[in-house]
Amino acid sequence: MRIILVVYSVLTFVGMTSPAHAEPTIVRAAEPLRLTETQMDVVSAGTTVVTTGASATAEGSNTHTYTSTSTTVIGTPLNIVSAGLGSAKAYACCGSGTDTNVQTGYYSDADIVIANSLVNDASNPVSSSSNGVITVIAVDVPLLQ
Repeated sequence: MRIILVVYSVLTFVGMTSPAHAEPTIVRAAEPLRLTETQMDVVSAGTTVVTTGASATAEGSNTHTYTSTSTTVIGTPLNIVSAGLGSAKAYACCGSGTDTNVQTGYYSDADIVIANSLVNDASNPVSSSSNGVITVIAVDVPLLQ
């Protein structure tokens, strides 16, 4: 009985380590799934909006102010992933009183949203400055029913 178990164990080991078992299994990818009109009614392309604003004021004569804002949103061809970037700058100088302010914001109805906003303000007796940036990444997870 002991000889049969040893022979069986050796044959099992050789069978499991043979080159036939060492080959990787190749599985073909499935064809894309076609959605019915009812299924298409629940697919959302998603919306992502990035906003920025800037203001600068200076009191007195011979003053200078500057504001600048920029936003952009791009998406993949099917709008499953969208990315937005916004920036705002404000500068006020050379008056008896100066004030600057920037705002950043976003809206997205995507399933997964990652947003980061940073605003820095600085001022001294004769000038003020504010800078802000925002980044948004939004991902829609398609619903299949």
